[in-house]
Amino acid sequence: MGVFAQHVADFAERGLAAFPVDTRAKRPAVKGWQQASAVKSRAWARSPKLAAADGVGLLMGKPSGVVEVDVDAAGEAWLAVAVDRFGETPIKIRTASGKSKLWYRHNGEGRHIRPFPDEPIDILGNGFTIAPPSRREDLGTCYAFVTGGLDDVANLPTMPPTERQTDTQRLTGSAANGARNVSLWRWCMTEARHCEDVEALSAAAAAWNGALIAPLSAREVEQCARSAWKYEAAGRNFIGLKKPQLTNGDRIMDGLIDHPEAYALYLLFQRWHGNRNSFAIAPTAMSSAGSPPWPRRRIESARDILLERGFLAEVRSPDKSRRKSGLYSLTAQPIPGGGAGEGVYSDCWQICQVSEGV
Repeated sequence: MGVFAQHVADFAERGLAAFPVDTRAKRPAVKGWQQASAVKSRAWARSPKLAAADGVGLLMGKPSGVVEVDVDAAGEAWLAVAVDRFGETPIKIRTASGKSKLWYRHNGEGRHIRPFPDEPIDILGNGFTIAPPSRREDLGTCYAFVTGGLDDVANLPTMPPTERQTDTQRLTGSAANGARNVSLWRWCMTEARHCEDVEALSAAAAAWNGALIAPLSAREVEQCARSAWKYEAAGRNFIGLKKPQLTNGDRIMDGLIDHPEAYALYLLFQRWHGNRNSFAIAPTAMSSAGSPPWPRRRIESARDILLERGFLAEVRSPDKSRRKSGLYSLTAQPIPGGGAGEGVYSDCWQICQVSEGV
């Protein structure tokens, strides 16, 4: 038997709505999990396939009477931040990846991802969570109660009223003005970064929708989730970010995007000479060797673009009379500006900040 079959009775005896989950994909392993109950939990455990599941999912909110504070960062420091914000609780959980969860008594909270800027904290008053002692075989570890256990669920404290109000307002405030569809779409865009696939995002969107006084249809929820996932899968989802998260490689591409041959030559130089202080560039010899397979003048033109835009620095000028090639070095930080690609990412980001129809 898997973890689910071994421990489902512990949840059912306390009236908790549990169901089997795929811990690696972090998604339910059974359809109809939203209607989980103690009776259904026991029935699922009698199915050999479901009984083998190594994860126990627990419905959050009204069905279980539990709201979870998910600390999506490892370490005691962020756990201390969460406890300071929401108060002490007898149930603290360590996830298989070493992060933390706090359980409180549900008091009307909804579900919201990152309600507080710059804090890796999620409030789960809807949807589901993965509960101890679920196991991640790929990590070789289990979810575990650090303090407390299932017997303490009946004695959980509630969150401070100010935190409950903040979460509820963020979930339903903008939807009250008739813009529910756009509100859900933007929420899906933010939530997509925390989902494994479109099915997981659709399930989370259904839970969000369930918190509304006048929920959208299942078809509209599915459309919003799939639209948001297309942006996420294409790498064009910048909603909720203060700025695009760019690497130095991205900046190099931006600076040379209008001169692809210069960009290709720069990448070759990085491969061959990235660990050298200086190196020779001999366009005639390079062309003859087919490295790269371009005419001499094309190599010279690409080299000159790299010099002009600060991607190369000239250490020694070429001396044709003495038939000596020039010496060059890769700059530690390319000089910004000049490239036609500059601003591409910021432009995309600005576009994605505008609400779109779904």
